[in-house]
Amino acid sequence: MDFGYNYGYEYNYDYPSYVNSNGSLFAALMYIYLIILTVIAIFALASYIFHSIGLYTIGKRMGREHAWLAFIPYARDYFHGELAGEISLKNKSIKNPGIWKLVLPIIYSAVAGILIVLVVIAGIGAGVATGTNRGMGGFAAIISSLIGVYVLILVLAVAYTAVYSVLRVLIDIQIYERFTTRNMAVVHSVLSAILPLYESICFFVMRNRDFNQGMRPAPHIAPPPVPPVTPVPPENPLPVQGADPASDKKDDAAQPPIGEETDHKTE
Repeated sequence: MDFGYNYGYEYNYDYPSYVNSNGSLFAALMYIYLIILTVIAIFALASYIFHSIGLYTIGKRMGREHAWLAFIPYARDYFHGELAGEISLKNKSIKNPGIWKLVLPIIYSAVAGILIVLVVIAGIGAGVATGTNRGMGGFAAIISSLIGVYVLILVLAVAYTAVYSVLRVLIDIQIYERFTTRNMAVVHSVLSAILPLYESICFFVMRNRDFNQGMRPAPHIAPPPVPPVTPVPPENPLPVQGADPASDKKDDAAQPPIGEETDHKTE
């Protein structure tokens, strides 16, 4: 029996659109991040290769024996500084710039690491002070010391960057001066300290240029070979050690004296 009623049940579930949009946005960000990392890695590898080839060729042309150090990490920093030679300042001079270029980052990393450990200890102390409710006085003291260490790290980073950049500019000036003018050497050195890939390209381009007049390193001339010395026997040889003196006496006794021989002939 149909009374004309039509019961239709339709259920539609609408999920929020932000679920799919967040997933696609995260995927897009990851793709962009991977692309940026790939570009950075390519630029870093190209800079390393160009820089190493340039240093190696310049070092070989300057007569350096260990030019292969240009391809070894950390050792290439030392070799880069040693190519410049002694750097003369107004009142002082840097005799071994390669050693300073190698040691300065190590010193900075050690000091910065110690300061970071102090920051971590101060942060733990602040957390302990907050958890045990020691009062705002102790917490404020820890926070102030924490801020002081942060400021010290910032000052250290700025000072290190300034000193290292100046040393790098001085080293590059003396290398570039072998191939270009003084003014252009200064310009190239400053741009090398600012732009990441500039120094590598400059070394790679200048590696086969002719040296400026007076800047060509002196050729290494091997000393002439020393002729062998022929031993000269002595005029009066000494008696051989170990000889039997009795045999010498027998030979003397067998020969008559000179006087006796003449007397016998006279008779």
